[in-house]
Amino acid sequence: MAKYWIMPHDMDKVTAYNAHLAEQLELYKNYDVEMPDIHLHHDNTRTLNGGAIVVNDMRFLVSMPQENGFVVKRDWSAPDEIDPILKAWGNYDDVDMFRDRDNTLVTWFDKAYIQVTGGPFNATPEIKGVLRARCFAPRRSKRFAPKITMFQSARDRFEREREVAMKPARAFSLMFPELEHKQIIQLTDEYLDRFATRKLFLKEGSDAKDFVKAYSWTQAPTDNINTTYQRKSSASSCMRYDFDHLPVHPVSVYASGDFKILWSEDADGKIASRCVVRVMPDGIYRGGPIYGVSEQAIDLLEHHIVATGGEYGCDGAWEGARLLRKPVDDDPDAFYAPYLDPEPRRLHDNGEYLVIQDDGEIDASQYSGILNDHACYCENCNAGLSEDEMYFSEYTECTYCNDCYYDEHFYCEYADADYHIDQSYMVYIPYGNRNGYTEERVSDWAVEYGDHFMFCENDDEYWHTELAYFCEHEDIYVSQRAIDAGTYFISDWDFECYPIDQKAVTDSGDTVSIDEAKDDDLEYDEENNIWNVKEEED
Repeated sequence: MAKYWIMPHDMDKVTAYNAHLAEQLELYKNYDVEMPDIHLHHDNTRTLNGGAIVVNDMRFLVSMPQENGFVVKRDWSAPDEIDPILKAWGNYDDVDMFRDRDNTLVTWFDKAYIQVTGGPFNATPEIKGVLRARCFAPRRSKRFAPKITMFQSARDRFEREREVAMKPARAFSLMFPELEHKQIIQLTDEYLDRFATRKLFLKEGSDAKDFVKAYSWTQAPTDNINTTYQRKSSASSCMRYDFDHLPVHPVSVYASGDFKILWSEDADGKIASRCVVRVMPDGIYRGGPIYGVSEQAIDLLEHHIVATGGEYGCDGAWEGARLLRKPVDDDPDAFYAPYLDPEPRRLHDNGEYLVIQDDGEIDASQYSGILNDHACYCENCNAGLSEDEMYFSEYTECTYCNDCYYDEHFYCEYADADYHIDQSYMVYIPYGNRNGYTEERVSDWAVEYGDHFMFCENDDEYWHTELAYFCEHEDIYVSQRAIDAGTYFISDWDFECYPIDQKAVTDSGDTVSIDEAKDDDLEYDEENNIWNVKEEED
């Protein structure tokens, strides 16, 4: 566990918090924190909520030190680490071990490292390559491309929030000083070849083959992209496949004369970005979202569209535009057509074309490539469903659409499965501040067989284990509500839960149980309602 110190810097706040403690403290002196209470945040960083300090042979409990006049300090060293680079980097308890800031870069480096060295990151116990990458958190610099930006130490990352952009060779040497100079040079050359600015060529067309090529041709290597509604990664596109199982590629219906396809190719002829645009009578392009493999490729199409005075990624831009009408042979009410990115995602069949209309009878928000292809119907609202759209409930043994299914079902994260509301409990879980809570529906499995909830007899409710306290004095669990109401309390000495009739307040201001006070040779002062040290008899 990481080591913490607290230093008093605002004695007025400390005095307001605990006057007796303030009398014992020296201003600006560091005090070791024993039994630290650590709050783990969603991003894996930690905050010191409190702990015990020893001053003049007296133990004091301090809660929320930063709010009560203290500065919190942390020891970022890692003395027991066997990897010398990680030992120098510092304590990595706060590092998110499941995510990289630039997954594309780390994945590439993993493969390139093996090719250059002939072995994996973790070739020896002293070289924890994967962990080094998590700690330094390298990413490609956008401002100073092609440099690599990284955190050089734990203190830089979590305390100072300072990262440095450096040349690729220096970044590789910093993370892996074991590499030979020629290996560093080779990695640098391959990095620049992979990630340096690519030469791209702008293309456009309006024939069916042009749309099919832009969607289904081989894609260029994909980089990390800051995606928005208007700018999307090609990897997330549901229409980027060849649809060989269909006689007609769904995107070919864009070739109605109302649309063009814009795309870019790299030097190898691979697709780097694409965007379907509606061509207005005045020549202005009104496009859907731009899909691409890199920010550079998306920027190329964006600049071209804007140069016409047009826009992209805007809902309503295609309303009234036509798609070719291509019915499915064995189902004349079904049509080959793509998923529509902009709203409205509905089509009207006028017998000649499929027209994009807000009140159209055909739903164009499906990904299968065939619209109005109903494999079954929702047993609640009778809506037609494809195989990808239907939800079957094992509890009711009925098939539903998405909306109707989740009217009666919910996802339980503790069981990692969907449940019917009849298979549920309402429980209390942590929310907001340290002891805050809110009500949530969870599955009966989570309550009856999981290890996250306890039945609290004070209010006959199930509570998350973080908000449930075992009272050994009564052999029951009680909830945070009982603590907040003051019917039970937590001892400042043994941190156990007691009923309020067992409460004793010491002359130092600690709240403890009566048994603890007696065991410490304290006696009750009825006049002042406190427990003091027994006076010795002459």
